[in-house]
Amino acid sequence: MTFLNYLLNIRFARPLLAMILLLLMVVSSLNIYIDSKLPDEEKIRDIELQVPLKIYTEDLKLIGEFGEKRRTALQFENIPRHYINAVLAAEDDAFFEHSGVSYSGLIRSVYRLITSGRIQGGGSTITMQVAGNYLTSRDVSLFRKIKDIFLAYRLERAYTKEEIFEFYVNRIFFGNRAYGIAAASEVYYGKPLNELNLAQWAMIAALPKAPSSINPLVNPRRAVLRRNWILKRMLDLNFIHIEQFNLAIEAPLTSTYHGLVSEAEAPYVSETIRRFMIQQYGLGAYREGYEVYTSINSTMQKAANSSVTEGLEEYDRRHGFRKPENLNDLFPKEFPTKNIDAQLNFISQELERDNEETIDQSSLDRVTNFLQEFTETNNRFPGVVLNTDNGLKVLVKNGDVISIPWSERVDWARPFINENRRGAKPKNYKDLLSFGDLVWIQEEKVTGELFLTQIPDLQGSLVSIDPNNGSIKALVGGYDFFLSKFNRAEQSSPLLGSNFKPFLYASAFSEGFTASTLVNDAPIIFEDEALEDKWRPRNASGKFYGPTRLREGLLQSRNLVSVRLLRDLGVEKAISYAQKFGFDKSRLPPDLSLSLGTASLSPLMNAVAYSVFANGGRAVEPYFIEKIIDRNGDVVFLREKKDLQQVIDPRIAFLITDILQEASTRGTARKVSELKRRDFAGKTGTTNDAESTWFTGYNNSLVTTVWAGFDQPRSLGNREFGSSVALPIWLSFSKEIIDQIPINNTLPPEGLSIIKIDKSTGKRANKDTKNSIFEYFLEEHTPD
Repeated sequence: MTFLNYLLNIRFARPLLAMILLLLMVVSSLNIYIDSKLPDEEKIRDIELQVPLKIYTEDLKLIGEFGEKRRTALQFENIPRHYINAVLAAEDDAFFEHSGVSYSGLIRSVYRLITSGRIQGGGSTITMQVAGNYLTSRDVSLFRKIKDIFLAYRLERAYTKEEIFEFYVNRIFFGNRAYGIAAASEVYYGKPLNELNLAQWAMIAALPKAPSSINPLVNPRRAVLRRNWILKRMLDLNFIHIEQFNLAIEAPLTSTYHGLVSEAEAPYVSETIRRFMIQQYGLGAYREGYEVYTSINSTMQKAANSSVTEGLEEYDRRHGFRKPENLNDLFPKEFPTKNIDAQLNFISQELERDNEETIDQSSLDRVTNFLQEFTETNNRFPGVVLNTDNGLKVLVKNGDVISIPWSERVDWARPFINENRRGAKPKNYKDLLSFGDLVWIQEEKVTGELFLTQIPDLQGSLVSIDPNNGSIKALVGGYDFFLSKFNRAEQSSPLLGSNFKPFLYASAFSEGFTASTLVNDAPIIFEDEALEDKWRPRNASGKFYGPTRLREGLLQSRNLVSVRLLRDLGVEKAISYAQKFGFDKSRLPPDLSLSLGTASLSPLMNAVAYSVFANGGRAVEPYFIEKIIDRNGDVVFLREKKDLQQVIDPRIAFLITDILQEASTRGTARKVSELKRRDFAGKTGTTNDAESTWFTGYNNSLVTTVWAGFDQPRSLGNREFGSSVALPIWLSFSKEIIDQIPINNTLPPEGLSIIKIDKSTGKRANKDTKNSIFEYFLEEHTPD
């Protein structure tokens, strides 16, 4: 009797054999099905290293880089043995023994599936991770896991263990846009992998598990815990000796960011372009090697950055030192106040005894971890006040205690009372600070001197464009991109204040009003249901000047002249004309308040609107991108040169510019005369209660607009105007780049007449007129 016949005669043998055969058929069918769905394992050699998206200025300076980085792959024999062992200890210590799959890991995964009811990560060998990262999808599913298992076996047959290890470490993500061990070594330590030490190799090996949260730059505590766990695993696996372990586990974190350094700082620009590229090309834009060439001028952008920063900081100092928030008020609720006080008091007492070295690092962890949440900026970093008895002692985020002597640098820090008042000049730090206050310290770039500072509340933006084609030459969207990514240049729409008046006057000139037309500058009360029962507009000076020529009304920015002009012109005509400059009708209030600038517009579109005056009456479309090329050097986008559409009479554009040029010598923009050039036109703008301040200045080559205000609108102060906040920023910017702005030699367009008029009446002068001036007129509107 054969063995098979014997089995068949046993009770239940036939059903059991049938089940075994069925199972084999199912497995075989599954194998055939999955095999048909798997990619060719040989393709892994053909996967290109991903090339990042790069953005350049018009003068070929690198602005930014997004996406995975191209790095030279390391051969296995060039990878330090300790790093290899650290990876094995962290991810797969049996890698060189198994056939691609860890059965114990699979059992753990199945157990988690049974107990939790869902597929979870984990249980994957290095080979399975290579399969999942490069040849299958990255979703967490049972079918994906099965595909990884089958593909892992095929990878093991096609490649050596060393090759698979190379695939893994050369392309995996390590955080901070570092892909591959060569990139990680440079980004975190600024040197090649073979120059690192054991603790640093273990730190890099720790990153792939959670490159964002277990990251020495973001969360040092978790990073050290993971590093030390790997070191302990290396010790248990006999990869290192106890002496090596002890030295490495006590090693401090030495990671600092050594990533890409931009040649031109334009983060708001690069973020705008990044979003555009993702919309146009999908996530492939991060890895397909696109290069975007912009219209940004690196010199202008640098000047814009420094001018906005210095201008906002100058306003901030002018209004005094704001009382800092205390750590007890800022700390999360789960940290009891008494614990914070106890820790800080202990530190303070040790300092008083000159026992700084006795402070236990562990007692600082809660405080220093909290400080990690604050972004450093402009050489400024946060700290907690420990002592103000003799100078200032501050605990900073790395656990160090720094001492800052009192100096004249702090004279500006008179206590802030409100936007219009400050307290007395401080004599020492006790006049300003209390134990536990969260403060900001600044380091002088040249000398390294430390001094007390603060982050401005005020925000601002600057946009500079070429009015002849709309190309954006410089753009700043806020005080600091890394503190606030909100792009105020494009995404905000503040009220324009008097920066709107040139558009109102242009509308009037198109309807027969002239620069010599008289409008009475006198008190007026309106009963306007669209506004209030009674509305009493007034001039910023509080004075009234009687009958005023429109030229004088605009260059001196007389509010009452503007209100009466809009009343006489008609609100609907003004709204219709303003749309020629790009204004959205829905943002133009249909009442007389429009004359004082209750229209809203983004700084970018305000620069576009003023470009119509600068270029002779033609509309432009703003743009950043000149061309885009792909990784092969082929041009995939090239901006076409377009003829500009004439939207207003070029004579009116010239007339408004001529008036605003005069405003830049003796009007509200007279500070512009510091440039010692007469071709710049300019207009200030201040809204009610000085909640927004503006200045727009231009010639026929460059238009630059500046806005400054609070994100949540409130008064900048009774003594603040466009001329005191926004104009100095514009002036600082223009002084830096003045040599790059050609002098305007534009001649008056045809159809204008120059006539001598009586300065007081605005009428044509005669031989007896003693107080006469020349004025421009549209030929059809010349005075009798």
